[in-house]
Amino acid sequence: MRPSPLRPALILALLLTLGVGPGNFCRLAAADEPTTAKAATDTAPAAPAQDTAEAKLEVALRSYTLLRDENDRLTTAQDKLAAERADLEARLTAQISGLEAQVAALKGAVPLAAQAAGLREQLRQTQDQLAAVALENNQLKTQLSLGAPVPGTVLATPVHPVAVPVAVAPAAAPEPAPRVHVVVAGETLGQIARQYYGTASRWPEILAANRDVLRDEKGLVVGSKLRIP
Repeated sequence: MRPSPLRPALILALLLTLGVGPGNFCRLAAADEPTTAKAATDTAPAAPAQDTAEAKLEVALRSYTLLRDENDRLTTAQDKLAAERADLEARLTAQISGLEAQVAALKGAVPLAAQAAGLREQLRQTQDQLAAVALENNQLKTQLSLGAPVPGTVLATPVHPVAVPVAVAPAAAPEPAPRVHVVVAGETLGQIARQYYGTASRWPEILAANRDVLRDEKGLVVGSKLRIP
């Protein structure tokens, strides 16, 4: 081994600690010089081995430095990943809470949707009923305008008293007032003619006298008034 340059300083500090004076140190140093020189001579061949050990030590130190830097880098990356994980967990927790609130709101809205569907169905049924009533009303109006009996009703034909003409002197008798007949359901011009004239064949006379009311013999309207000539 190569003698260390720190060895004399260490020896001096040790002697001073032990109380050895400077003169004695000089003698000891002089006595030690041959030994040191001899040791240097003896250890000269070991210099390459020491250089190899120092090179290995330097390589080990570099490896340790690289490993330390890598460890620091990994520690920093781990801390960063931990922070990102915590942030991600917080965001996921917030999203889950929001989804749970939406699910709760949807559960509360389901009964309302069912009620709305029921109301729409009731409204549709009501509209169908109104349409059926309107159709039936139109049919009734048509039947009444044609003078046909309304289904489900039985109307008795009224019996009108037969007017008995009074015999008067032709010169003194005023012109008789026209007779008026109110049409009831189920009547025809033939029946009215038979009622007033005793025969159904004179219905054209009634039709001719009421052209302003009747279009034809089938145009009788219940409640209309006909002049009987």
